[in-house]
Amino acid sequence: MKTATTLEAAEPATGAHQRPPRRVPQDLLSRAPQDLLRRVARRWGPAAGEVAVATATALGFTVWGLSIANSPVTRVGQVSGLSTLQLRFAVVVLVVLAVVGWVTVRATDRVKQITNRLAAAAVAGLGTGFIGAGQIFALRGTPWPLNGPYGDNNRILGWAEEVLHTGAMDAFYPPAVPYTIGYLAKAGLFDGEPALAFKWVFIAIVALTGPAAYLLWRMCLKPLPALALGLLPALQQTLPHKPYSPFVLVLLLPLIAKLLLWLRASPRFSTRGTVLRGGFLGLLFGLLFLVYSGWHLWSLPGVIVAVLFFYPWRTGPLRGLVLLGSALGGFLLVAGVYLRVLLGATSTRDQWCSGYTLTEPAYIGTTPLSSRAWDEPGEYPGFGEFSGLHMYAVIVLIGLGFAVALGLRKAVVVAPLACFGSAWLIRFWLAGHMEADQQVQLFPRTMIQIQVTLTALTVLACVLAAQRLAPLVKRLRAEEKPGQAPPQRFTAVGVLLAMALAGGMIGSFFSNQYLPTHPDEKLAGTLAWQAHQFRKPDGSCPKYADKGKCKPFPTRTVAENFTEVDRMVCEYPWRKATREGWIVLDLMTRP
Repeated sequence: MKTATTLEAAEPATGAHQRPPRRVPQDLLSRAPQDLLRRVARRWGPAAGEVAVATATALGFTVWGLSIANSPVTRVGQVSGLSTLQLRFAVVVLVVLAVVGWVTVRATDRVKQITNRLAAAAVAGLGTGFIGAGQIFALRGTPWPLNGPYGDNNRILGWAEEVLHTGAMDAFYPPAVPYTIGYLAKAGLFDGEPALAFKWVFIAIVALTGPAAYLLWRMCLKPLPALALGLLPALQQTLPHKPYSPFVLVLLLPLIAKLLLWLRASPRFSTRGTVLRGGFLGLLFGLLFLVYSGWHLWSLPGVIVAVLFFYPWRTGPLRGLVLLGSALGGFLLVAGVYLRVLLGATSTRDQWCSGYTLTEPAYIGTTPLSSRAWDEPGEYPGFGEFSGLHMYAVIVLIGLGFAVALGLRKAVVVAPLACFGSAWLIRFWLAGHMEADQQVQLFPRTMIQIQVTLTALTVLACVLAAQRLAPLVKRLRAEEKPGQAPPQRFTAVGVLLAMALAGGMIGSFFSNQYLPTHPDEKLAGTLAWQAHQFRKPDGSCPKYADKGKCKPFPTRTVAENFTEVDRMVCEYPWRKATREGWIVLDLMTRP
């Protein structure tokens, strides 16, 4: 019967009661494409505008840093350069706020919504665009990247050289960055020199971190909450010398949240829609995995628990399985080859010791890169203000509690919560086996994930609290002035102002941290100082080379291999020992 009904609905009726075919006016046919385009533009136009504005402001402000004419190596020049960036930043922000304020008073609701979306995108771009401009200022006069050919750069440039000459690299390191730099050089860009591409690729990643995080959170949240949730964690963990690592982390959280949202809603999707949604997320997960894979591995146990929590066991288990299967298929399509290489490298031992390795394992405060005391006697990081905890730890613990209390059933809360819990447990498990296994296994990097997720949960606590208080405030206003129209609320202006000031202040802090300083000062500025000490491709020294002298940049960088030792001993820098078999490596640089 169902088949007959379907056929009857599909085939035209015949017989005496057949109706004549309906004529469609020609003008209606001619208007159909225009109506379709109008509907598409109305729905997707603002989203495309957000993408364009966020990207343009980030890259535009970064490139604007090329016009800073101050010296990046003298303290007076550094302060003058940062002040110039702050003034430019403030002028652009004031223009954005003026437009939003005028629209709030004068425009229609739809114009207000579109303006707020574009303004939030602009502030997201400016936040990390400031740090990009700061990096251009720090490297003014030199074509080389932060830290030159030292540290992790040595390996990445070595692999990029392999890609340049052979088209491939033989390593289990995430391939996206070495392949990008190698193929840019292979295409004849940057004079065919991977190190020249290195500098600009990293600056671009720094600048685009804020826009990318904002745009992915926009898949889950409205513009203003997405701005706060995307920008603040992205600014908190800025590593200009390795920007691809925090870039992946801040993008992974909204992707996990969207996976949980679509998983819960999958029974309402068609089969085709479910496959497309899952495949889309899988492709994004795979692309991020190729850039940096550590966050995926440390988040996986918690994400599995979250998936079980959000799985539609009663309403549509088969549809949920289709979504997860298509996501896995999309991931393997992009990252399957590299995943197999990574799984085959499980015997590789990580014995890298640093200030992070020696830090008390439950500590979540400031990092050695943001402290002047990392190379001074005394256990890092010292005591905090509240029972050993720094105020940052106290604030995020309060935020964690409120986020769980107000939104435990929400995907946007469960996603960072799952990643936090997973990294928290894995950190202790890896660190607990460090002495017995004689390897570090990168466990200190879990602190970055812990900080980013706790910051995200604190922001979410504020958002959820504001949502709970909004009806109460509205009711109180109605009781105070019955019969009168509610006054204009400049919520968007306030949030945008706060986020912009945070972006400018934090951006200035990190830019200042990476301005060139002599290695004797033991600061992150050593990385920029190293970039000024190598000859340019034309043979001349960079303008700000130390005492006008420089050395040749290695013509053929080879990926450095570290020799394993039987007995790994990590010590604080002031306890350096030279006995055979000890690994004592500087936190910042290694020639």
